[in-house]
Amino acid sequence: MTYTGHLQLEASERYGKSVLSDAYYNGVFKISRPTYTDENLPLVQLIHVGGGYVDGDTYLTEIHVKNMAKLAVTTQASTKVYKTPHKQVMQRALYKLEANTELHMKQDPLIAYKDARFTQETEVHMDQSASFFFTDSVTPGWSKEGTLFPFTCITSKLKVYQNGRLVIFDHLRLKPDEDLMQLLQLEGNTHVGSLFFIHSEVTVEWIQKLRDYLASFCDDQYGVSLLQIPGVCLRILAKRTSLIEKIFAAVEEFIHSTIYNRSAISWRK
Repeated sequence: MTYTGHLQLEASERYGKSVLSDAYYNGVFKISRPTYTDENLPLVQLIHVGGGYVDGDTYLTEIHVKNMAKLAVTTQASTKVYKTPHKQVMQRALYKLEANTELHMKQDPLIAYKDARFTQETEVHMDQSASFFFTDSVTPGWSKEGTLFPFTCITSKLKVYQNGRLVIFDHLRLKPDEDLMQLLQLEGNTHVGSLFFIHSEVTVEWIQKLRDYLASFCDDQYGVSLLQIPGVCLRILAKRTSLIEKIFAAVEEFIHSTIYNRSAISWRK
């Protein structure tokens, strides 16, 4: 199959240091030259040179983190989805994490404009000893009519397999004609943020400390849940992207200080 954008990355450990050992990209997908953060992590930015997603686009991202390696990946800018009158945009991501690895995925917001249809499927296959950090957010784009939700439908699925067993299946579906402002939908909000963190040291006590930490300075609408494996899910409802990013940054700071005993990643964007 020919994709609008296709990207493959591989990270390996060599002489005690994580490096980007292989990279392939085709179509509108490019990557930046990897840089090393203060945390000694190779950091790669994903670049879309086409300016936005349009009718019928298909994308595939594959990332493989090999034994003992670490990798941080972020996007260069927000993902913009424009009108899709004939065929929705489809984006797939496949992540493989071997033993004692780390993958940090920090994505900029998805902005869906008038009549946009977008489906994202993320599949993670990880060893039980690996750790995985992932953020995702959706915001409505501008429309001439001034409507809050000009897009048609946004679907995002996340499946996580640990040692071959499906342990997480998260399905977020936003369809404006179902009245997203009502109770049990967005409840008056316009933006949605999701954060997942899987690590063997996440416990009930750790999650309670995270809740206390967030409550000390944040009164926005969010929920923190323990996963069925050692991990946490955070969901945020807001009216501005900046509020979601503020909470994401706070959680990331808490994770790195309590789990990794180091400062949070300097994304340098």
